[in-house]
Amino acid sequence: AAATAAADLARACRIAVAERRTVLLSMPLDVQAAAASLFTLPAVPPATLPAPASEAVAALADALTAARRPVFLAGRGARNAGKEIKHLSERTGALLATSAVSRGLFRDAPFSLDVSGGFATPVAADLIKDADLLVGWGCALNMWTLRHGTLVGDNTTVVQVDLDPDALGAHHRIDLGVTGDTAATARAVHEELDRRVGGPPPPGEWPRGYRSAEIAGRLAREGRWRDVPYEEAHEQGRIDPRTLSIALDDMLPAQRTVAVDSGNFMGYPAMYLDVPGADGFVFTQAFQSIGLGLATAIGAAVARQDRLTVAALGDGGLLMSVADLETAVRLGLDLLVVVYDDEAYGAEVHHFGPDGYPLDHVTFPPADIAGIGRGFGCAAVTVRALADLDAVAAWLAGPRDRPMVVDAKVTRGEPSWWLAEAFRGH
Repeated sequence: AAATAAADLARACRIAVAERRTVLLSMPLDVQAAAASLFTLPAVPPATLPAPASEAVAALADALTAARRPVFLAGRGARNAGKEIKHLSERTGALLATSAVSRGLFRDAPFSLDVSGGFATPVAADLIKDADLLVGWGCALNMWTLRHGTLVGDNTTVVQVDLDPDALGAHHRIDLGVTGDTAATARAVHEELDRRVGGPPPPGEWPRGYRSAEIAGRLAREGRWRDVPYEEAHEQGRIDPRTLSIALDDMLPAQRTVAVDSGNFMGYPAMYLDVPGADGFVFTQAFQSIGLGLATAIGAAVARQDRLTVAALGDGGLLMSVADLETAVRLGLDLLVVVYDDEAYGAEVHHFGPDGYPLDHVTFPPADIAGIGRGFGCAAVTVRALADLDAVAAWLAGPRDRPMVVDAKVTRGEPSWWLAEAFRGH
């Protein structure tokens, strides 16, 4: 009701922050039409997050002291703790990685491995697999993040830090579970390590752990997917999605938000398009549902109108949600819609096709997606070769007063590397 709207909003905020879960706040029409004077928000005290038990802090400090090749893996539950976890990694010589949803959290940190799991580069997978201690910070440690468990060595000590005690060990075996806020836990462990040696050592004397000139060199050479050599895929009138993504990455402004739909294509924008930080990557997949990426990107563009938003979609997902282009045009959003167009539900084609299943229902006739975009009022271009991206460069130069649709006709011969891994054993 209008009379309680302010208190209801404050309660919703408390639940969202303290319990870190989504809250749906329903706004009936009479509330929307009520006088703004009714919406003076009451003070919302900061949420009190649980601190870790001293015994757990000591046990984690023991594990870090004994480790020679520690790796920290941060998930969505650690997005508020990037600074603290990074500081502790420097203190202990740990390498840094994230789950897919937290990509960008350690973007500028030395010895960052980027993303763990199916999206991991070969060098990141090798280094994580060889860790003698793996600490998950607000991370579920599920099959996607750990590649069905293959990224954890038989003798690796596994620690999980999470606010929710029920999350500890839910997806993978752990040797130590720590219940507590990730930032508070990282600070407490750092203080415990300093206490044991009578204060922090000079920076030049901090333990090297897993950090060495050799590791730094490998990460400099191979740490990003665009640094990993590949053999160009050739198909008449089509462009390799890796080549497309690298070219887009080079021309897009550094300050960007990348929102990715689900499908065979999704690894290319997720891993080849850089992001300025964890808040620059919007990755919402959970149940293999496609068609939600455009609406997600529109929400991100409205929330961050100070920078370009990139909606990375498959053609199947775009066509499921194509009416949302009208919303983007009406709002005049600074939105680049990149469609990885393989004329199919690519994941199904590559998953079922090799076993001889008919693919009639998951392949489509060619669609003029650029023409559809123009019909909604977008700028648009069909991309079959790098030269076609000149139109994108011209749009980026301004004024960008309407969204642009890029219909990228991508090669179709092979499944993406991450899809082959994700479907392994299914």
